[in-house]
Amino acid sequence: MTELGEFAMWLAIGAGQVAFWVAMTPVIRALADRLRGRRDLPADVEARFHALEQRSPLTGETDLVHQHLLELEERLDFAERMLARADEADRLPGARMDTERETTPSGGTR
Repeated sequence: MTELGEFAMWLAIGAGQVAFWVAMTPVIRALADRLRGRRDLPADVEARFHALEQRSPLTGETDLVHQHLLELEERLDFAERMLARADEADRLPGARMDTERETTPSGGTR
């Protein structure tokens, strides 16, 4: 290799490294900020974030729906208990009505 060829090779290597570090600078800064725990959001994103935090009706509405769901669960549990009680009463020997007894053709009961 000639001296001019070696010089061109080293020049290309140096230019490549400079281009690499210039291209990687934003990535390195972002990584450093993340490691430091600093997260600077763009102004419009931060404004939208704060607007969402201030929407307390949404939070209140969610709490209201949750409370309503709990109330419905309690009612369902109560209805299930009442149905289970009715089934147990039907199974007891003295709880059946007299209308369920079979009658014989002569008019008497068995």
